[in-house]
Amino acid sequence: MMETWLVGTGLTSEIGQALLSCLEPTCRVLGVSRQSAVSSTHHVTWVQGDLANHRELWVERLVDELKSRHVEQVAGVVHAAGVVFADQVTATTPDEIDQTLMVNLRAGLRLLQGLRPWLKSGSSVVLVSSVDARMQSSDGPAAIYGAAKAGLEGLARQLAAEWGESGVRINAVAPGAIASGMGPQASLADRITGHIALGRLGNPKEVAHVIKFLLSPQSSYITGTVIRVDGGLNLRY
Repeated sequence: MMETWLVGTGLTSEIGQALLSCLEPTCRVLGVSRQSAVSSTHHVTWVQGDLANHRELWVERLVDELKSRHVEQVAGVVHAAGVVFADQVTATTPDEIDQTLMVNLRAGLRLLQGLRPWLKSGSSVVLVSSVDARMQSSDGPAAIYGAAKAGLEGLARQLAAEWGESGVRINAVAPGAIASGMGPQASLADRITGHIALGRLGNPKEVAHVIKFLLSPQSSYITGTVIRVDGGLNLRY
């Protein structure tokens, strides 16, 4: 079978690892990791890069890898990298603002700018947003994070319209309270689950399967949309 290529950020996260575990064996992955010690395998190749550093040449490293491997098309792109500082906006430092916008929003835009020549008819992009783009988390205020994720959803809609004629699809997923490193604190879990229709936190695999669906041909007529993966968070009032 013919190999396909996926390029992504945030693939060392729990959601990213869950996605890697459910991809088809013919999928080759090129990912960005801040840790230079991450080992590559036959199916997954890592390039080093700090998404919070605007001087980092991680996009150029990805492009060089694609060129060296004579890749003609990137079938899927996932921007799942994220960082959050939960605090009052007046207490958020300039450095925290810069990091939040750089990693969550600007890195996604840089990634797609660099990969545009490899995105052709049938290519699918998934940007990982958050329900925080539309509501405040029970973990506390995180205005800059919510603003960055809202910007990511806007980017998905704008590029879906701009690149649609070339057959490239752009969508976003918005996870809710997921049991992961970026999920709710254990002390708040009971209170948060009381607002979730399904009565439990989500699993990283449940987000990964939605991402996989949006990457696949089974979602070939879906673009410019945001799919909430939140178990029915705040359906009750």
